[in-house]
Amino acid sequence: MKLRGFIVSFLCGVACVPGFLHAQLTGDTVSVPAFLNKEKNVIEFNGADWSPLFAEMDSLQSSTDSVPRIVSMVHIGDSHVQAGFLTEAVRLPLQRRFGDAGRGLVVPLKLARTNEPHDYSVVADGAWNFARCVGRKYNAYTPGIGGIAIVPRGNRIDLTFSTLSKTDDCEGFRKVRLFHEPTDSFPAIISEPYRVTGEARNAFLTCYSWNDPVCSIHFSGQIAPGEERLAIYGASLETGESGILYHTIGNNGAFYSTYAAIPRFAEQVAALTPRLIIVSLGTNESFSTALTRDELYKQIDAVVAPLRASCPQAVVLLTTPAECARRRTRWVKRRRRVYYSPNSRVDLVRETIKAYAADHRLACWDWYEVAGGKGSSTAWRKAGLMAYDRTHCTETGYRIQGEMLYRALMNMYQDYVDNGVAQ
Repeated sequence: MKLRGFIVSFLCGVACVPGFLHAQLTGDTVSVPAFLNKEKNVIEFNGADWSPLFAEMDSLQSSTDSVPRIVSMVHIGDSHVQAGFLTEAVRLPLQRRFGDAGRGLVVPLKLARTNEPHDYSVVADGAWNFARCVGRKYNAYTPGIGGIAIVPRGNRIDLTFSTLSKTDDCEGFRKVRLFHEPTDSFPAIISEPYRVTGEARNAFLTCYSWNDPVCSIHFSGQIAPGEERLAIYGASLETGESGILYHTIGNNGAFYSTYAAIPRFAEQVAALTPRLIIVSLGTNESFSTALTRDELYKQIDAVVAPLRASCPQAVVLLTTPAECARRRTRWVKRRRRVYYSPNSRVDLVRETIKAYAADHRLACWDWYEVAGGKGSSTAWRKAGLMAYDRTHCTETGYRIQGEMLYRALMNMYQDYVDNGVAQ
């Protein structure tokens, strides 16, 4: 795949920053409700050794090296993750404590006609086709690392990646790793001073870097005649400084089997060089009445085993889904009434995830138990933390989940700092 006259340019104005201006969490401080089981907010290591991860995180706070140190984390999930509120509540405090290495992976979800987190945008000129990893009607193209692909209908690419903020600041970046369909020559021409970096690359990843931080980058170019159209998957936006990179991969309606079906998914995740991979799936599986424990176990393995093989340097954390409810109807005096009852299938999913983690010496965070366990969906709904469907949370609800995950990670990290062991 070759592009003729491909140019990388930067959009200025408020977007250009004199130094790195880091976005702050604009919401109010999240208070944790009393019905959560705070004493259960622990990570069960199941024999996994997290010492190398915590040692690298610790070095970020004391390092004086001139070469940037990056600790990369990848969080994979479904609609609970796609919205971005949960992961933002983990990412921002991590970066405030250990250093901000950038926004991380951003995916053109809105161009694929689905919801996008509030703190970035991907805008395209011209007409584009798209593919999504969920839904048969969206599978005309092969999705990539973020679960989607966007493809220009014509022979020209005009695409802008930007970080956004509710304040006057923005998350500046001076490095981009662009994910695209596998090719030997993407892009063909880069105009100085915007250069392709000399770091190792692979067929679906091209890297760019420059000197001064910006908040928008514009890719434009002409696809060479006779070449196939180009699919773009997303981009990692990075500061080039030491710190945490927290990448989010979330897709509405995703199952474990969804990610297992994406070609070379684990290999693409490996390009982010993660030290921690968090997998938060299982809610959608709990609504499948035909799915057995053995089938779910195999589906978990179909995702996790390739990730472990492709990312041997990473530790893996599996999380369980919280209690949700099924929508039901009944007739009362000839009138149809809608009501909700707890989804009992969550128990099967939760126990299968925990069993897989224990069998394979993987860490597990039992969010089901932390969130309140049996009957908690009613408490979350009454507290205004769960949406009307009793499956998804409100923004505040997701931020509480992220806050609890962050606390669990930091408690384990502090135990490592104090005792030198995380196992």
